[in-house]
Amino acid sequence: MRPAFCCLLISALIACEGKVIAAGGGGGQVGVIDPVTGEVLGPELPAPSSRAPRLSHVEYENTARDLLGVTTAPGVTSGFLPDVTSSTFTNNGGDLVVTADQWADYQTAAEELARRATLSTAALTAAAGGTLPTDDAALVAALGRRAFRRPLTATEQGKYVALFSQGPSFYATMTARLAGARLVLDALLQSPYFLYRVELSSGGGDKVALTPAELANRLSYALWQSMPDEALLDAAEDGSLADPTAFAGHVDRMLMDPRTTASIQTFHAELLGQSKYLDITRSTTLFPEFSVELRESMRQEQVRFIDAVLQGGGGLNQLLTEKASFVDRRLAAVYGLTGTFDDTFQRVALTDGKRGGLFTQVGFLAANATSTESDPIHRGVFLNHKILCAPLPAPPNDVPPLPRPDPNVPKTLRQRITEFTGAGTCGAGCHSTMINPAGFAYEHFDALGRWRDVDNNLPVDARDSYAFQGKLRSYDGALELAQAMTEEPMAHDCYAQHWLEFLAGRGYEKTDRPLVRRVGTRSHTDGLAVTALLRELVTSEPFKTRPGDSP
Repeated sequence: MRPAFCCLLISALIACEGKVIAAGGGGGQVGVIDPVTGEVLGPELPAPSSRAPRLSHVEYENTARDLLGVTTAPGVTSGFLPDVTSSTFTNNGGDLVVTADQWADYQTAAEELARRATLSTAALTAAAGGTLPTDDAALVAALGRRAFRRPLTATEQGKYVALFSQGPSFYATMTARLAGARLVLDALLQSPYFLYRVELSSGGGDKVALTPAELANRLSYALWQSMPDEALLDAAEDGSLADPTAFAGHVDRMLMDPRTTASIQTFHAELLGQSKYLDITRSTTLFPEFSVELRESMRQEQVRFIDAVLQGGGGLNQLLTEKASFVDRRLAAVYGLTGTFDDTFQRVALTDGKRGGLFTQVGFLAANATSTESDPIHRGVFLNHKILCAPLPAPPNDVPPLPRPDPNVPKTLRQRITEFTGAGTCGAGCHSTMINPAGFAYEHFDALGRWRDVDNNLPVDARDSYAFQGKLRSYDGALELAQAMTEEPMAHDCYAQHWLEFLAGRGYEKTDRPLVRRVGTRSHTDGLAVTALLRELVTSEPFKTRPGDSP
């Protein structure tokens, strides 16, 4: 028999935007002129965000895993409709809603998780946090604290204790204690306080401090995409988390946890469009190196490369330029490497001056190409949007396709694109100054990501220039462009911006600019490791606060 529970609807409050005051403005706050951009940067203030973001499917799975005390995600969201958001990342809380169909899915998932958590006393002990209280009321409190990521209120405690006593009437074949725990977990996991991360702190002004419990949740879902562990829950409950030194200590502890490494991989997988790798197809007549298995090799190369950069204490500079990668026999064939390779991955040094960093890897190159040709336009759009955060306008709706090549007049793809979108054409504004210059740097790589010196029997030209915030840099090929990106603030600011979006679970706001600029500057000048960049963001005041309530 399915217990009937009502879903409490929580309205997400939209807080007012923090006010940035320029030099000479009121309030006694003086703006700072950024030496690179000439911007007037105000104080670092929190930006608006959802007050009740729903757990993304990844967060739900991770939370269920940690709540049950098991080592792998339970997989209960596999049949859910996918999370769809308007931003790069699937954890954008402002976009994640619950439809009627999804609510039925969440109810079924909650009941399945409650069943698994009460299969045995050992399973219930893990769900209670590793120690099984002997008192039923204490057991309810332990389960509620973990499910809601905060202590139950007195009213909640009374309701769930009463529900606990009804367990045997619903699950007659179970022991009374396991039945009571199962019924309570049925209810807890269907509550909005499990499905949403609710922030009820209130106040006026530019910023309002989060409560310790809210801060613990914001931190754990930023770094782990999961619930707080017992140490973080304890620190929130005793108030010590409000101390900046103690908070920083928890941040350092959590950054070393494998869950942070997994979140870093999720961030890069979504930023780099890794899911597209599984859709890559190529003719084996034109590309004999291609196979369905190669697609997984592409993904594995990227994962292993990012992990190696992290383990080595690297940051954006290494991600863009590291002259090494990880290949199996399939990738080695595409790269034209000599030696003995099998189905296992091995680290290889890239010393021929052709490849280095994420964007000369086969996954990126093949995913941003057509089935037969390289695709400088899409490669250039990707780099502008995702790596440089360049302000590209949306393309018009009636863009005609690139004219087919004339077999009687041999031309490279670059020449055809330049004639169609270059100077003097309707595409000159964005294409000839931003999109094409970035994409043309990768013309030495064909539709599968193989190196080539000729295109259509004509020499490849990978030279161009790009204006980084008004500063024109010339380069010849992908490696020189990557090096230029590491030396310009633009890419570092963009990387910090994307990380802020991911950690905060929301889109970028103008209010974020001072924080992004500060952290981007440190990445640029100090070569921050990825974990150090994360530490800068989550220990900042904007992360630990929210905008004050509107009058």
